[in-house]
Amino acid sequence: MTKNRNEFLLNVSLLVFIILCRTQTFGNPLIYSDEEFYLFGGGRILHGDLPYLQFWDRKPVGIFLLYAFFHLFGPYRIFAYQFGAVIAVWGTAWLLFRMGKTIASTKAAFLSALLYPALLNLSRGEGGQTPIFYNFLVTAAIALVLHDLLQPDGQIRRKTVLSAVFLFGLAMQIKYTVIFEGAFVGIYYVVRQYLTSRSIPEALKDTGLLALIGLLPTFLAFCFYLTIGHPGAWLFANLDSIFLRGHFPDGEAHYLEIRMLKAALPLLPGLIATILIARTKSWPANYVFLILWAGATCLGIIAFGRWYPHYILPLYGPLALACASLWTWKAGRVWLIGLLCTVSIVGQLSLHRHRINDGDQRSFQAMLDVFQQEPGCVFVYQGPPALYDTPYWCSLTNHPFPSHFNTAVEAHATGMNVLQELDKVLARKPEYIVTEDASPLRENIAARREVFKAIKADYTPVYRFTSVNDSLYIYRHK
Repeated sequence: MTKNRNEFLLNVSLLVFIILCRTQTFGNPLIYSDEEFYLFGGGRILHGDLPYLQFWDRKPVGIFLLYAFFHLFGPYRIFAYQFGAVIAVWGTAWLLFRMGKTIASTKAAFLSALLYPALLNLSRGEGGQTPIFYNFLVTAAIALVLHDLLQPDGQIRRKTVLSAVFLFGLAMQIKYTVIFEGAFVGIYYVVRQYLTSRSIPEALKDTGLLALIGLLPTFLAFCFYLTIGHPGAWLFANLDSIFLRGHFPDGEAHYLEIRMLKAALPLLPGLIATILIARTKSWPANYVFLILWAGATCLGIIAFGRWYPHYILPLYGPLALACASLWTWKAGRVWLIGLLCTVSIVGQLSLHRHRINDGDQRSFQAMLDVFQQEPGCVFVYQGPPALYDTPYWCSLTNHPFPSHFNTAVEAHATGMNVLQELDKVLARKPEYIVTEDASPLRENIAARREVFKAIKADYTPVYRFTSVNDSLYIYRHK
């Protein structure tokens, strides 16, 4: 009874901590452009539009379906997706806590579980980025396999690994980068089975079955588009376009790499401690499995990373879990407690800075007030996609995500000719055009030149939001 009561209190404490970590963001529609676009896309699905057809993005359809559910809450949809994110973070942290108790004490596991939500705030994970949701599915899959490894016989049951791989399949419909972690679990199982049976046919059969289950959600999504006659649109968005993206300038890419490395470095002592303890215990299966999980996640980030700071978010789960091992040594305890306190404080400062730079409910309402003066269509060349999730959305283009117009890396990766699409949009004379200050390192300069040629000819400035880093402008048709 006492044990259950303690578990309940720890669970509640974890939830309260997560809420405190994210309090600054609640109700803010301008946390980050990605989740703003997911919510807009979810709303368009409720209006009968489809991803890759009426609105284009390369994200899997699952993330838009998830946000379509949040959009059902109407005027409370911002709170709905943010509350959904809290639940996902809570579930992930609780699973990390449970797994942490298999390699460390309850206190150490709990502190490492607290570390996870605090870390998210360092890398734009304070809202509803895709890893916030798929980390929960991935961690659940890892927990299933770990549970079997800890049984007396140490065998992973087939139904367990099939369930785990199916969870990875669902996670892939939120973002495809989880394929590395899913492949790791499948390979780990097949290799263990082969070492027992020494049967190549059995290994091949297991590999095929796991691949089939893991790819099933993605295959069903493809079949839907095949059924409605648009398989090419799905294939281009989900496969071809990923490899057509350009490259950031070397200086910019190097800066992002250094930023991600700085975020991971304070957590590496935990991983090293886990490896050292595993070595002294003759490499128990549960330790090896968790260490390999961190390695597989790191490979996924190396393969797909370097784009944006939030690409490191999947690594925070396994590394936070590994930090539980630090509790073995006095210096490690000091490091873990100090790390948790430091990350929590720095994270809150980051949220405050993001709100100042990106805006909040008041600045968003100020933009809507400008639109209300002379209602009409809005074209967001640069700026928050949240402005589309309003009555001022007009279907000027089926590529509404601003970055697909304004960034150089997307110039040949979205299936549209950017300049021709801009000409089509501007020819319809939208009532408002939203832009920001130039970003020479990342921006498609030719596209910017085209937009501002139209602005100088036919538009007048009516609003400016100035932050520490740059400014946002709204122009109205004369």
